[in-house]
Amino acid sequence: MGLVNKIEVVPMKSEYCKVEHHTIVIDGTPLDLLLHNYYPSNNLLGMIPTIIDWVYDPKEKECIKGRYNSISKEVVLPVLMCPDDCDLLCTVIVANVVKADGYIIWKKVGIDMSTREDMLLGCERIGSKVDWLDRISPMTFEEAQYSSHLSKIYD
Repeated sequence: MGLVNKIEVVPMKSEYCKVEHHTIVIDGTPLDLLLHNYYPSNNLLGMIPTIIDWVYDPKEKECIKGRYNSISKEVVLPVLMCPDDCDLLCTVIVANVVKADGYIIWKKVGIDMSTREDMLLGCERIGSKVDWLDRISPMTFEEAQYSSHLSKIYD
């Protein structure tokens, strides 16, 4: 395996949250800042992880948890959401997650383009229409590190 990225979940404040919350940090940079650096006009700064405890809709909680715990080799996982509403109806960043021999690869990252109408049909529509952010390179994580950190968000 080539370059392996480091993923951590650490308590930090973000652009619009004055309280510390779990933040996904990749190679030392918070994920929202990493995306903002590549796409400064997309208003991604200040987005927060899809922290299960913060998502108020029980169906959305189950949907996110189900994606994270999926046994599929490939799944589209919601990773960031707006801090205002803490739901999947506002801007949602998703990662195309691939499991491969002890590694987790975020093959691509993008902005979910599901409409409110799509979401009314069920949150399994998340990831069916995505504006993939092609300036973001694939990221590879060791599965053990990935799971131990992301479980803070998704369990």
